Amino acid sequence: MTGSSGRAVTKLPGHPSAVPAARRFASQHLLDFDGRPEVVDTARLLVTELATNAVLHASSPIRLTVESHDDSIRVEVRDDDPGTIDQPTAPAIDATSGRGLWLVDALACAWGVNRNERGKTIWFEVD
Repeated sequence: MTGSSGRAVTKLPGHPSAVPAARRFASQHLLDFDGRPEVVDTARLLVTELATNAVLHASSPIRLTVESHDDSIRVEVRDDDPGTIDQPTAPAIDATSGRGLWLVDALACAWGVNRNERGKTIWFEVD
């Protein structure tokens, strides 16, 4: 890890404008925490996918957390949708959606879903 450690949290509306806002927020803090282009690029892509999923499926506010650890970055996207999450599968080549969790599964070092009484948090880590 080349940057500083820390944690940054923001709340965003369950609206399409939240997706670029989430990407900007995560990008800035990832640059502050880590700075490595490959980590920032991967995490920025995955934040975009998870924020998009939250906007499309949850219709609730989103809480985005970006946190640095000794050797990795952890990102969490929380929404108020208690719905189940399907296992990621490779989308058809001509599919116009369905790549979000597949990309998270392919590019993150680890990821998972934590459920609570109001919804869920999908998290991922990159090193």
